[in-house]
Amino acid sequence: MKRWIEPVKTLLLTVLVLSSFCLTALLWTNQPNLQFIEPAQYKESKPVREKQLEELVAPESVVFHYGDDRHTRATATDGQYRMIRDEMSKWIFLEFTPYILKIEKWEEIAREKPGIEIRFRNSIPLSVVGKLVTFRDEISDKGKGIDRLVLYYEEEEDLVYALFILSGEEQVLRSRTSISPKDLRQSYLPAGNTMPEQIMKVVQRAPVLPFLERARGAGSIYYLPKNPVRMQSFRFAYQTIDNNQLLDAYFLDRTLVRQIVERDKSIIYTDGSRSIQLRPDQQTITFTDPVIQSIAPELTDEEKVKGAVSFINKHLGWTDEFHFETIKKSYNEKDVVTFRQYMGAYPLYSKGGYPIDTIRVTVEAGQIVTMERSLIDLDRYIQSTGWLAMSGPELYQYIRDKGLANTDQIQNAYLSYETVTHEEYVELIPIWVVELINYPNLTIPAQLTQGGGAGHGLE
Repeated sequence: MKRWIEPVKTLLLTVLVLSSFCLTALLWTNQPNLQFIEPAQYKESKPVREKQLEELVAPESVVFHYGDDRHTRATATDGQYRMIRDEMSKWIFLEFTPYILKIEKWEEIAREKPGIEIRFRNSIPLSVVGKLVTFRDEISDKGKGIDRLVLYYEEEEDLVYALFILSGEEQVLRSRTSISPKDLRQSYLPAGNTMPEQIMKVVQRAPVLPFLERARGAGSIYYLPKNPVRMQSFRFAYQTIDNNQLLDAYFLDRTLVRQIVERDKSIIYTDGSRSIQLRPDQQTITFTDPVIQSIAPELTDEEKVKGAVSFINKHLGWTDEFHFETIKKSYNEKDVVTFRQYMGAYPLYSKGGYPIDTIRVTVEAGQIVTMERSLIDLDRYIQSTGWLAMSGPELYQYIRDKGLANTDQIQNAYLSYETVTHEEYVELIPIWVVELINYPNLTIPAQLTQGGGAGHGLE
């Protein structure tokens, strides 16, 4: 027996060595089917309405100035507005120079000189305005904001000049234009002749200290309709974006998403990094994605707005008609980009628990960190009712009679729609939005016969 032990050991060792060679050969000749892990990317939602920045930047109105304190106005639903909007792509501006514009000079130009005024609802970066017109010369500060572009005829020089104005600031930009005096007088101004007459209101800015005259600033100018305005109130059926669309739009893998129900009945969906807070009682969501700490290049306001537009395009898109409204710094120095929903020429402001009027995107270090939006999509038109909205003088008299505010504190007023969401439909009701200096905005029913009480702050 002992004499067989050594041969057996030798045989086993030989077998093991041969097996080792065979396995090694197999490893060399048979490579596994490797799958490369790609960098995380958001999954795009199903086909949605996409828009480019140029489509989202729209003037609030076009005001025509005829001299002798005569003014008319066209809005987005008017053919005259669309004609001027189309012509803007042909305008060229050159030779930009700083220009001191005191309120008295601005008032003189608006009252006495023929011209047209392109008004925006809020401050728009010049680089974004450059998407609508052509800047031939370089501008030192394209991040500068403006809320109106004024074209006026200077008779002594026989030239059409442009003023890029931000209300409340004395220093503006002035430039020459490619627009000929003939085009202004024989094409643009005749287009506005039949539009509703306007009353020009001048807002004087008092200096912080009485002896600092230069601190007074440029003040501002706004316009009110001289006569009542015909509008419609609407009712729309609506649909809501369902959870499947929501999860597909914001998460890579739905199997990794877990649901958390909070005490206030809000629902949080999270994959451990990104999250969506859904408030069913309001049909709104807040998307959150923690920012990756890294050194990011400094972006222009235009690039930040473009980034917000691109993000919305890929994540649910634009459910209804929206316009770019503002880009502002938040309390913690992040950039907040706001888009407001419109019905025709009029912005929407929401009332009650369903804020369907805006999409707000917060940008930090070039990354989208939060987004707030409604899941309600206006769908089928149900009915409309004709309204006759108060004129500017009637609005002022109403405010005085009701003791709502000192009319000297009004810095702007414009017609809008208030949205009221019911169980089966959304109602759009015409209102006046009245902006006050150092006070919250007022909302007032636009139809004089409806009466109404004190307004409330919008935001």
